[in-house]
Amino acid sequence: MHFAAATNESTDVIWSKIVHAVNGSLSAVICPNASSFITTKDGLECLVRNAKGDLLASCYSEDDRMGGRRWTINLIDGFSSD
Repeated sequence: MHFAAATNESTDVIWSKIVHAVNGSLSAVICPNASSFITTKDGLECLVRNAKGDLLASCYSEDDRMGGRRWTINLIDGFSSD
């Protein structure tokens, strides 16, 4: 799964886009308090977790050719977005 965002987009907006992109039954178990954003040398990443702390998805961003950021959401095996 992918979505585009502006380079200076806030983490609140990015979080909303992640939840919207995942949708389905998986979005109902996502816990914002257990999830986290991590700043890396390449940009920003997000670890999406449920309330028990299980990793549901990892997300990362990279520069696109239009001056923005392209986000990729990798669902963890065993979890699906119905």
